[in-house]
Amino acid sequence: MAEEKEQSAGVFALLVTLKILGVLLSLYLFLFGLDLMGGSFSALGSKGAGNLFTFSDNPIAGLMVGILATVLVQSSSTSTSIVVGLVGADVLSVTQAIPIIMGANIGTSVTNSIVSMAHAGDRLELERAFSGATVHDMFNMLSVLTLLPLEIIISAITGEGGLLYFISKGLTDAIIGGGGESDLRFPSPTKEIVSPFTKLFLSKDKNTIKALSFGAPEALSCGSDCTKYCVSSDMSKAWKKVAKEAYASFLVACSGTTTCDSGTCYTNAGEFFDENIKTGRTIKGGFLKDAGDVAGGIIGLILSLLVLCGALIVMVKLLHSLVMGQAKKVIMKGTQMNDYLAILVGLGITIIVQSSSVTTSALTPLVGIGVLPVHKMLPMTLGANIGTTFTSMFAALAVMKYGSLQIAFCHLLFNLTGILIWFPVPVMRRVVLRAACTLGFYASYWRLVPLIYILVMFVAVPGICLLISLLYSASVAGGVVVTLLFLGAVAGLIFWWVKLGGCYKVVSLE
Repeated sequence: MAEEKEQSAGVFALLVTLKILGVLLSLYLFLFGLDLMGGSFSALGSKGAGNLFTFSDNPIAGLMVGILATVLVQSSSTSTSIVVGLVGADVLSVTQAIPIIMGANIGTSVTNSIVSMAHAGDRLELERAFSGATVHDMFNMLSVLTLLPLEIIISAITGEGGLLYFISKGLTDAIIGGGGESDLRFPSPTKEIVSPFTKLFLSKDKNTIKALSFGAPEALSCGSDCTKYCVSSDMSKAWKKVAKEAYASFLVACSGTTTCDSGTCYTNAGEFFDENIKTGRTIKGGFLKDAGDVAGGIIGLILSLLVLCGALIVMVKLLHSLVMGQAKKVIMKGTQMNDYLAILVGLGITIIVQSSSVTTSALTPLVGIGVLPVHKMLPMTLGANIGTTFTSMFAALAVMKYGSLQIAFCHLLFNLTGILIWFPVPVMRRVVLRAACTLGFYASYWRLVPLIYILVMFVAVPGICLLISLLYSASVAGGVVVTLLFLGAVAGLIFWWVKLGGCYKVVSLE
């Protein structure tokens, strides 16, 4: 008997050790995926193909892309890490990335609604579970409705960014010491660890990327049949590193009275750029080198996304099996805790499992069976929202770029600001809880409500809004007409529901 206990203890210890090793391996692959993705986007962006990914110039489009992308990958950790990588590769600006981060927060809450549908067999359990699940949705949606317009308005006034942008910029400056447009200059330890493996797939030529980032020199008229190019000192240095010999022999300096107010004057700098810089290869090594910059970048991007998603899924599942048994015991104790301590419980668990979806999905069944009240679900969900921002922080430290760190701070600030608006004041808190409980009430009468809600709020509405926002780039008039039609349809539905008693068609007045 004692031997059997020792043997079972040995097997348990071996399984725990293997799971820990699996977590470390998946963490390494996660970092590798981030590094490879950054290199792939750099290769694509430097050749102009990166414009394929700048679909988020419009903040509404960015918000909808964030929702749809997160619904598809079922992980805000993945989508926010991708956004951090995009910002680090200079494919997206921080201002463009903020709505995507907000959309990711909404998109991740779809998992809870799916989990709540498991209680469809019991009307009362479904009501509680769906109410508990949509607490997450309501908080995120109300936070976006409050903060996104504020961000857009302040950005329009300042011409640079909104509230989250400026606060995050100040925090980033305070940490790395000013220089808003500069990259961090100290080496990332995580990058040093994964870069040898990344270089087997793709090694990027930073000199070519930097030279291309300046763009083509502007042709200026200096009289009839006379064209000059004013090349800045930074552009000159970048060109020298890419094509030193051609720089010395090819460029022809301006003569006579033809000069530049700033920079060096050349007569054929445009031709030099086209022949020596524009044709430069941004992928200088790895097995993707022979595929070329665009094809190699696309292959590298697809591979990095597969590795990133796979590594996160494995890591979350392993962490879940390691700690969630104990975490559920903590959650049970959390039902008796002060609300602010409950936030810390949700925060701590999410930091450990690195997924707010795992935390809130574990809570939803507890709400359904009546162990966890809906009003206690809210603070734990808010803690999970804060905890999931640590993934984007971790990704930012892996990328080690100013913009990446700033957008990671934006993610954290969005959640903290939303909590300050919707949680401390009881009246505001009741708005979130009442909205969620109302959805749960309708779900108890019509068991298809959760499914309809998921399809409408996480697929149809974001898809329609994204198409409308993209329509503006093709035709402003067409976009305005379709927008008015859509808003009219929504207004008509609300009028029917509230004023004409449409809600009583779903549930009788009695």
